[in-house]
Amino acid sequence: MRITVDIEDRMLREVQRATGIEKKSPAVHAALKEYIRQERCRQVIGMVKEGRVDYGMTNEELEAAMGDDAG
Repeated sequence: MRITVDIEDRMLREVQRATGIEKKSPAVHAALKEYIRQERCRQVIGMVKEGRVDYGMTNEELEAAMGDDAG
């Protein structure tokens, strides 16, 4: 799907640098794909912490394994 989006030049350059992709559209696509992956991980971790998913670690073990990012 094609859309028109206004993205600050500085932000787009940062996305290109972070992804290692020079072309704009593929770099934005990769960044969006990674954002979605991270969001899904956060959701699963939240479900585990709330006890909605049977997982072999305790909340304390999970938080220690995740470090400061566990939220």
